[in-house]
Amino acid sequence: MPAYRNLPLIWKRNCLVQATKWTPCSRTCGMGISTRVTNENSQCEMRKEKRLCYIQPCNINVSKVVKIPKGRTCQPTFQLSKAEKFFFSGCSSTQNYKPTFCGICLDKRCCIPNKSKMITIQFDCPKEGSFKWKMLWITSCVCQRNCRDPGDMFSELKIL
Repeated sequence: MPAYRNLPLIWKRNCLVQATKWTPCSRTCGMGISTRVTNENSQCEMRKEKRLCYIQPCNINVSKVVKIPKGRTCQPTFQLSKAEKFFFSGCSSTQNYKPTFCGICLDKRCCIPNKSKMITIQFDCPKEGSFKWKMLWITSCVCQRNCRDPGDMFSELKIL
């Protein structure tokens, strides 16, 4: 796989850090997985990394949850009214979270993640202990006109 080289060259411990782009989230709603290949590790060896991603909640009508301010045609982000636990592989997060999701537009634009960071989530499993996973945490979204499928918020989805 070609390494992602558009980033500034970064040297860490005599290693030129390289990485591919993160793949799109495996699911458009609920908890999914995104992967990349990078050598950002103590051996400077190319390895596959995985992270969790949560782009939209399932089983909700986004157009009824997202309130677009009067006089505007877009609301780029929204949050659910209360914090919730995350569920993955039969396990639940030890904490409640209130993630930011991309919103909707009424004018044929699409909303996509614009800024994000990586957080670590701890999960507890019934009778099987616990584990930690890195997760994409969306901090902001942007509504743009350059969409492959106008009106489809996932048409240009790129996980940063």
